[in-house]
Amino acid sequence: MSFLEESPAVRTGSEGWEGAELQGSSGGLKVVTKDPEKFSLHDQNHKVLVLDSGTLMAVLNKSILPETFFVLASHLSSACEEESPILLAVADGELCLCCEQDKNADQPSLQLKKRKLRHLAIQHEADQQPFTFYRAMVGSWNTLESAMHPGWFISTSCNPGEPVRMTDEPGIKNTIEFSFEQVCEAKTGPAKSVGGEASPPVME
Repeated sequence: MSFLEESPAVRTGSEGWEGAELQGSSGGLKVVTKDPEKFSLHDQNHKVLVLDSGTLMAVLNKSILPETFFVLASHLSSACEEESPILLAVADGELCLCCEQDKNADQPSLQLKKRKLRHLAIQHEADQQPFTFYRAMVGSWNTLESAMHPGWFISTSCNPGEPVRMTDEPGIKNTIEFSFEQVCEAKTGPAKSVGGEASPPVME
């Protein structure tokens, strides 16, 4: 997964932590603000997702503070009622997860783009599509499928300490099922990196 910088196309007047949702009205579009939900993600093999030097990694849960994922609903619709289109961000909502075609590998890849989640949340569907993932329940677990590239899922390797990536071949080697654990306010903040130090702050 690569880290890319991308300037937000829309800015809001509030710099507080707010998400936003577009709704139709007779006077056009109106913005309804709301706070994102906050979760830590764990895969089936007891690995947690952390941000290490700008890369999402899946590491064994050994006294490492998991990264906090900020989650808001996407405006994209889903053909399946059991799926929820969502936007995900890390680094206090400053880096958004994105699935786009990797020119070098000729297949979709998971990327982190420097965009504020609260700005992305008020973009139109076409702008949100690469950043939207369909969250679906598989028993007590969740899968995250790319809206831009159907059939490709966020996944972790069976080996700990490897980057989080996209796969179209789920199985023993590529885990695509995660648990979402609610994060309390007291636990939010920069997660520890694999080496145990806090991840570097995102610079504007």
